[in-house]
Amino acid sequence: MWNNYVNLAVMHWLGQFTSMSAPFNQIIHFIAGSNLFKGVPIMGMLWYFWFRDSDSTSNTRQSIIASLLGCVVAVFIARIANNIGPFQPRPFANLALAYPEHIGLPAADSQALYIWSSFPSDHATLFFGLASGIFLISRLTGFMLYLYVFIFIALPRIYLGLHYPTDILAGGLLGFGCVVLSNRASVIKLYGPRCILVLNRYPAAFQATLFIITVEIGTLFGDFRMLLEGIVKYFPR
Repeated sequence: MWNNYVNLAVMHWLGQFTSMSAPFNQIIHFIAGSNLFKGVPIMGMLWYFWFRDSDSTSNTRQSIIASLLGCVVAVFIARIANNIGPFQPRPFANLALAYPEHIGLPAADSQALYIWSSFPSDHATLFFGLASGIFLISRLTGFMLYLYVFIFIALPRIYLGLHYPTDILAGGLLGFGCVVLSNRASVIKLYGPRCILVLNRYPAAFQATLFIITVEIGTLFGDFRMLLEGIVKYFPR
């Protein structure tokens, strides 16, 4: 899967820059791992539209809820594909690829990066999906977010050898497809009116809960996954 012309050409081209500047590599490494550059700006934009279009006649809030649900489903599908699909090592851990080292950066210390398949990218799935949800609300803002996700989330992960270009492409298409489907009128009718009813009846509780959910989604369920790992680790057998 990984050894196609597109992957090899892009990885070879990016590989020529990995030994040029340690500070540059450290900046890219920080951006790739920082929620300040990943989930925070995009979730902030979702909340901007949530409060901007608060009129009950607007469909923006239903679209935001639908997009969040679509992203959760997309990430769930991506994780299933990671676990049941053919194993594909990440570029930096692929001995057949011999990806060059990045000067100024330590070796990856997370064992999950070595044992988890790289295809598809759950980062691309989530953040391109969220950008798609905003695109359905505002074409201009959504287009700018597509560029933002590509430059600050997708490209650094390719440069650092965490994903192949096709991992990013597959994840982006998965996120886009799930969000578009979740925003279909026939799907929104299944839960949209009930959500709006609860929102109107308990606005503070609903929005506080939604805020917590968006924090977890924006951080790729980091705390939730740590909790599950802890439960599995210490659960008596």
